[in-house]
Amino acid sequence: MEEKINAIVEKVKELLLPILEEGGFELVDIEFVREPIGWVLRIYADRPGGGITISDCQWISERIGTVLDVEDVIPHSYNLEVSSPGLDRPLKSKKDFDRHIGIVVKIKTLNPMDNQRNFKGEVVSTSDTGVTVHDVSRNAEVEIPYENIKSARVDIDSLFNK
Repeated sequence: MEEKINAIVEKVKELLLPILEEGGFELVDIEFVREPIGWVLRIYADRPGGGITISDCQWISERIGTVLDVEDVIPHSYNLEVSSPGLDRPLKSKKDFDRHIGIVVKIKTLNPMDNQRNFKGEVVSTSDTGVTVHDVSRNAEVEIPYENIKSARVDIDSLFNK
């Protein structure tokens, strides 16, 4: 089942990227999940520099919805949601971390690093292989390889406690 879901997400991404590029948007994330209401295809988009409106989400939704109907990518009923990633957007790529240099993030790793899986600290720098954060629990800089990152998000509390 997971393979089918990943294949659908990849096909949606392939069809979606030209639409987003046309509108001057960037893809943040795609989820295809089963929820109590049924299957949900959730697309998170943003504008480089931030700021996506409800009208922007509607524009994206109408275009990708039409393409998905024509291409018949998803063989059963589903709900399509297009939204802003919000303040706590997932950080997935070097570009995401580059934009958040100087911001406190929370990172969970797939595998422990020195017996630790949860890191919280200011993004100090990025490289092609990982992100360096000043971890508050160690009071030291830690480089975390991108391939070992399970999830990463901005620490919202730190944004409002400056």
